[in-house]
Amino acid sequence: MSCSSVLYKNLWLADGSGAPLRRCAILTEGALIRAIEPAITASAADRTLDLGGLILAPGFIDAHGHSDLSILARPEGFGRISQGVVCEIAGNCGLSAFPVTRFNRTHLNELYRQYGVEIDWSDYTGWRAALARRGVKLKMHALCGHNTLRAAVAGYEQAELSGPEFDEMARLLDRMLEQGAPGLSTGLLYVPGKFAGADEIVFLMKRLAAHDALYATHLRSEGNELLESLSETIECARRAGLDRLQISHFKTAGRANWSKLDAALALLESARQSGIELATDRYPYTESMTQLSVILPGEWGDLDDETIERRLADPLEQQALETALAKSRAPEYWGTVRLVATAAPGFSGCEGKTLDRIAAQFRLTAPALAVKLLAADAPGTTAGFRGMSEANLHRILALPYCMAGSDENARPADYSIGRSHPRAFGSLPRFLKLRFEDGASIESAVHQVTGLPADTFRLTGQGHVAVGNPADFAVFDPEELDGTDDF
Repeated sequence: MSCSSVLYKNLWLADGSGAPLRRCAILTEGALIRAIEPAITASAADRTLDLGGLILAPGFIDAHGHSDLSILARPEGFGRISQGVVCEIAGNCGLSAFPVTRFNRTHLNELYRQYGVEIDWSDYTGWRAALARRGVKLKMHALCGHNTLRAAVAGYEQAELSGPEFDEMARLLDRMLEQGAPGLSTGLLYVPGKFAGADEIVFLMKRLAAHDALYATHLRSEGNELLESLSETIECARRAGLDRLQISHFKTAGRANWSKLDAALALLESARQSGIELATDRYPYTESMTQLSVILPGEWGDLDDETIERRLADPLEQQALETALAKSRAPEYWGTVRLVATAAPGFSGCEGKTLDRIAAQFRLTAPALAVKLLAADAPGTTAGFRGMSEANLHRILALPYCMAGSDENARPADYSIGRSHPRAFGSLPRFLKLRFEDGASIESAVHQVTGLPADTFRLTGQGHVAVGNPADFAVFDPEELDGTDDF
């Protein structure tokens, strides 16, 4: 029995390479592209789709996602498919769903508890098998997360690793890469990755170089020490002989650091000129989002969320943390922090409001509110943080090596697995919309969300409309792009 064929006609093709738009017709057979010609007769196909002059592009690629577990909970991937996304790179910021051992399994299951998915696998192959069992249609790839990798050999509390632990990390990383993980990600702001020094990073980069794999990093600092963090990453790559780098959600965080963009770009350009294949990704918003616990001062900042929640079961510890927060954060700070999601009881309906407003509503101080939220749900309480430059955002998106990344999960249309940053539903269309508003050509902007990430992550057959490639398309009208989702 022959495969069903479809003829797409009356379209403008942006093929993902950055080549100029062209009028053509495309014939698919089964799941593959069979022909791309100036004209194809309707008799060649079982079905014909007239696109009415719309843009046909490769299905978009989210270069920086976190759907590692959420896509297993809700396999339809609405929050991706509705944006034209057919493929996601997960395992970012040092957090991945593998490798899993007795040292990190309990913690990971607690971290992801809101999704109701039991992590019963141990490696990249096992995670991919779980995707297949649940019928996930989104093409998923995942970097090996350094925080998960480090915890798999030494847990979440140990600051320095022994020689045998380094060797076990190398063995596990080699195994994940051999199984198909495209590289390693670090999240050097988070526990336990923040304990890793430059020598540890170089050690792991050398393993990546041996596999010709990629290193993606959530920098140690994206604000006050942005330039130092970029320099550290580039210098480590040079020491390791690694020539594939990605700077995750590249930004200048905090008004005092907005002026650092020129110097930061000079560092990136110098690395590229020296032969390093360097790319960045960015979500098209000026508010970030992560666990609320990143605001914690002193020793509290060195604890994982599970330990924070456990310690805050003690009222004396709650009081100590409240005092420390009050001393470390100015009163006006709490107006820049927005509650995104929490399972803490009593706060339903507060999502999207700033912490100072919520605190006033409950007649609490803002530090007391933060402690209350963390005591009830440290792993699941997330917050948005205001502090990025709109002008810098546009300059970063215009970089020819900048890809679109949502930095979010593939979520359903309802709130059944929690609320999110609007980037979960609007990143890709908003990225394109902003690029077009800034004068970018359709073909160059499409390249940033298709061919560029496909080439960066070496995704064979993806990100390009070409004969023999999968028939994964995104069709859109540039005038109708939205991306106005909000909190």
